[in-house]
Amino acid sequence: MVTFAKQVLYTAALIALTLVPGLSISQTSSSTTLGPGDVVRISVYGLPDLSTLTRIDDAGNISFPLLGSVTLQNRTTTEAEKHIAELLESGGIVRNAQVTLFLEERNTRDVGTVTILGKVGRPGKYPLQGDTGTGVASIVDLLATAGGTSDDAADHIFLMRPSDSGYVRSRIDLIQMVQLGELSNDQALVSGDVVLVPATDVFYIYGQVRRPGRYPLERDMTVMQALSVASGITDIGNENGILLRRREGSSSSEIDVEITTPLRSGDVIYVKAKRF
Repeated sequence: MVTFAKQVLYTAALIALTLVPGLSISQTSSSTTLGPGDVVRISVYGLPDLSTLTRIDDAGNISFPLLGSVTLQNRTTTEAEKHIAELLESGGIVRNAQVTLFLEERNTRDVGTVTILGKVGRPGKYPLQGDTGTGVASIVDLLATAGGTSDDAADHIFLMRPSDSGYVRSRIDLIQMVQLGELSNDQALVSGDVVLVPATDVFYIYGQVRRPGRYPLERDMTVMQALSVASGITDIGNENGILLRRREGSSSSEIDVEITTPLRSGDVIYVKAKRF
């Protein structure tokens, strides 16, 4: 886990390098998602009377000649053009309508904040990305801005997203997303999101091992690997005398183990001495 924070930052930097700063609205409008407060200019080829300059209202709608209220919220500019063209054609108003929509003015209202807590360099609240290009847009952005994960962070995080009934929690695997480069797991953030970065899981090993103590639990770790991390069994240690105590809820119990037994968080391994 020592290099994990660096990998998070490195991946985020690669993403940032693919973005060209300083793009004007006209250069990016084909993929811009429209929302309340945006001002759009709409024209229909060959029909100047239908040209419209309007602001999207708080409900996400505009008023368009001959169509009335048209919903544009959460549509990209390309999708909005297609939607208006389909409405004109289906309403028998214009055949083969060719609609052009230009984002004249972007809404500059506060887009909200997200919070990151736990094992990161700078936990706290961060602004979401707005029209200026500053702020965070996704989980990778947020992790990088917060200084990356610390050395004792887990290999997963939790995204807590607000809903009508509270928060919906989802688990996101950082190994897949960052170390394996599967950025499809990276998610766009919305205002009110809380990202929790827990401490790494641990196990304990005592008795006749060379380096007893508390150690990070790696993914799919077995008893054999745990013994190796503890530098092996001592000369008087009994390979057939390995006990494992595991907590289940509020109680714990000893279970039979082999060297291939997978470990769980909080497991305690004890290696007995040989009988002479």
